[in-house]
Amino acid sequence: MRISQLAYAISLIGAIGAFAEDAPTVQKVEKIEVTGSNIKRVSKEGVSPVTTISREDISRSGATSVMDLMRKLTSAGGNGNETLNNNSFRNGATEVNLRSLPTLVLLNGYRLPSSGSDEYSGETSVDLNTIPLAAIDRVEVLKDGASAIYGTDAVGGVVNFILRKDAVGTEIDGYFGKTTHGDGDVARASLAGGLGDRSTQGFNLTYALSYEERKAIKATDRDWSNLLDFRGKPGGLFQGSVYGAKGTDPGTLSLGGRQRQPDPACPANRILPYPNVPEIGAGPDRIGCYYAPAEGENLLHPYSRYSGVAVANWEINSSTTLFAQVFLNHYDTKLSGRPTAVYNADNNGPIAIEANNPINPYGKRVVVRRLFQSDDSGTKSDIDSRWLVAGAKGQLGSWDWTISAGHSQEDGVITTYGSYLLDKLNAYAATGKYNPFGGNNNSPQIIRELTADQHVDTQSQTEFFGAKASTELGELPGGPIGIAIGTEFKRDKLTYNPSQAWRDGNIGLYTTLLGINGSQHQSAVFTEFNLPILKNLEAQAAIRYDKYQLAGSTTNPKLGLRWTPFKNLLLRTSYSTGFRAPTLSQEFNEGRGGFASARDPKRCVVGDEYFDNDCTSSVLSLVTGSKNLKPEKTSNFNFGFVFEPIKDMSVGATYWRIKWKDRIESLDSDSVLSNEDGSAKGSVIRFPVSDDDRAAYAALTPAQRAAMGPLVGALKQVNIGLINRAEVFTDGYDVDASYAFRVQDLGKIKVFGEASYTSRYNKSKQPGDSTINCANNFSCEAGEYQYPRVLGKLGFNWDMGPWGTQVVANYTSNYRVDRTTSETINVYYDEHANGLNIPSSTLVDMSVSYTGFKNMTLRFGAENLFDRDPPFSPSKSLGYDTAYGNPRGRFVYGSVNYKFN
Repeated sequence: MRISQLAYAISLIGAIGAFAEDAPTVQKVEKIEVTGSNIKRVSKEGVSPVTTISREDISRSGATSVMDLMRKLTSAGGNGNETLNNNSFRNGATEVNLRSLPTLVLLNGYRLPSSGSDEYSGETSVDLNTIPLAAIDRVEVLKDGASAIYGTDAVGGVVNFILRKDAVGTEIDGYFGKTTHGDGDVARASLAGGLGDRSTQGFNLTYALSYEERKAIKATDRDWSNLLDFRGKPGGLFQGSVYGAKGTDPGTLSLGGRQRQPDPACPANRILPYPNVPEIGAGPDRIGCYYAPAEGENLLHPYSRYSGVAVANWEINSSTTLFAQVFLNHYDTKLSGRPTAVYNADNNGPIAIEANNPINPYGKRVVVRRLFQSDDSGTKSDIDSRWLVAGAKGQLGSWDWTISAGHSQEDGVITTYGSYLLDKLNAYAATGKYNPFGGNNNSPQIIRELTADQHVDTQSQTEFFGAKASTELGELPGGPIGIAIGTEFKRDKLTYNPSQAWRDGNIGLYTTLLGINGSQHQSAVFTEFNLPILKNLEAQAAIRYDKYQLAGSTTNPKLGLRWTPFKNLLLRTSYSTGFRAPTLSQEFNEGRGGFASARDPKRCVVGDEYFDNDCTSSVLSLVTGSKNLKPEKTSNFNFGFVFEPIKDMSVGATYWRIKWKDRIESLDSDSVLSNEDGSAKGSVIRFPVSDDDRAAYAALTPAQRAAMGPLVGALKQVNIGLINRAEVFTDGYDVDASYAFRVQDLGKIKVFGEASYTSRYNKSKQPGDSTINCANNFSCEAGEYQYPRVLGKLGFNWDMGPWGTQVVANYTSNYRVDRTTSETINVYYDEHANGLNIPSSTLVDMSVSYTGFKNMTLRFGAENLFDRDPPFSPSKSLGYDTAYGNPRGRFVYGSVNYKFN
């Protein structure tokens, strides 16, 4: 195995509150590894805030997957791309982003491979779908910058998934749940156990096998999403489509100009006049065959997953242990989507059938708006992941040391259905061999001949080697000084191989998608000090140097203080810098196209029936990678406290502030268009001026023509690249509290709550620009655009005898969104003046467990107990915000766990 850079990043959660000074005792206290430090510690609460989610917490939460568990974090929240459809480049991959910022995901302290499916901008992350919930023992969430410890990606923080180890015996677990609407079934079964006892036999092998699957939830099965017209709701739009929902749906015809009429095969209940709204336009001769967006979508997609995990430890002598960790996972899913709309040979509008075509019954040129007559549609992802780490750890004198090496890999096949070969379909249509009229008047053979081979093969690899050692060296008044040193080497590789038709740009409606084939190696050295300045004052100092083959080098320090002025009060603060290296996609991407909204400054005439379309036109943007990108940089500051006023009561709060600069973004189309005759000359490609263009230009007033300038053709393509330029500034507060107490004859009760409050999440496009919160220059308050100010939860646990109960209320505050619309529509919809409001939501979860049977735990529960619909969002065609809304409804479940001694 060729190794070329690091990924050893082990460490487990930091310091748990020793709010008191050391008690006089001679008992030896075992030190533990902590997430956020390379030095073993005794205390529980360290200089950085860490949240631990135990296996019991996971079971009580009712989470159905790792993504579902991350959704319940108030410091992250959101759906992590889970509810996106097949229009997303992520192809079903899910992610967690603490503070809505890049977050490092570890497994047992080691890196996982990034997903082969990335964002349009080339950003990517670990796909949480590759981690089975059944194999997780606990999760540790470090809510602080940690690049000085772990390197790249630890901007918002670190999420460390820790597998079971040192298990003895065997246990089986079964789980089943479904919504009370009768869909969205989730079934899971697992077998876990261990062989050997390290204390008596010197070895242990812990294993876990699991299988799970989920069924889809169709958008048509929820009344709130299955609508054509949302105008009865605040800011709502008419969302109906005249193209259809399935390949066999008849479409809408145009026999000239603005005239529209339904295909004669259109069912009577679908025939509706065009609505009188600016973005569509009504008229006595404008009648369509309408379909609701929900008819072609799922609210939740189906998936299946099976996995195996093994963790082995072998103590070859009293001071040395060999270890190996193996993880295998298969995940497949099908994202819903409609077949592709049938477009003309220029791929810029619906197909037209000329008057002399033998299949044209109208005797004049007909424009047909419909979908390709495919029996299948959507995007299927098949993902296989494997991860292997092996090494040794032990003691040499006073040093604790670890050496490890590993290989992780993700292989994916992403297949899109329902698309067609653009040139071939138009050639067939021109001779009457392909018929776009009616439902489907084509033979299966013709549809097979026209169907495009549209798929991508992806492979993401990481190979790594790491060595580190820690010891105590010298003393300060508070105790011995801890020191850690280490080095890491890592090599990442990514291949992204689209089918030839996709590379050639010969798939209808789709654009060119070229490949990615690149690798990069990286090396790092790091050191860390734990400085007990006084008995109640401790400092952490760490620094790390990373060198990338292409992106250059970066050095990042971290300084932190932990002070306990009283035995029940802890104060802590930290400052660190961090970075995120350019992804391989951002460096090696040969080119990918996408449609982006743009205002054409050479054709936009606000309010004109023809040229107003160029104020919000959709243009093909082609993005390519660059090997000249530099790492994005961050600075993180935290200050907080933990206070225990009485026994079993804890109150904590943390202020956090993060500045993220030199963000890698695609150069937006508007910036290129505004410099079409200057610095961006040659980057804008236009269609020739058409007869319709000339007629519409002649109809303008002299003043409009003078303002518009010489007539040019419509936009065809804008070539854009990736640059370091953008900046984000965000700050806010985390608070948490808990109190556990006993009530005579009622058992033990614990009340708890936590919340994350985002004060600001501001952005700027160019260095030096003021950071603002609102995109598209709409007015709204800082901290409210796109991101809720408050994510919180309040709950209680009640344990009495064999019974255990948990009730949790999960709160998402209101926030504001805008729609990217033209000034004409903004005049019509005055809600845009202050930004459109998404109401707050509170969803209640409940679970009850029973352990009265020997070696068995039964659990029953409900998520979204009161069956609340997601708040309405006018910016989405299904009526809810896919980033934060929960479309599932009430979900009830039961599980059983049995342990064999």
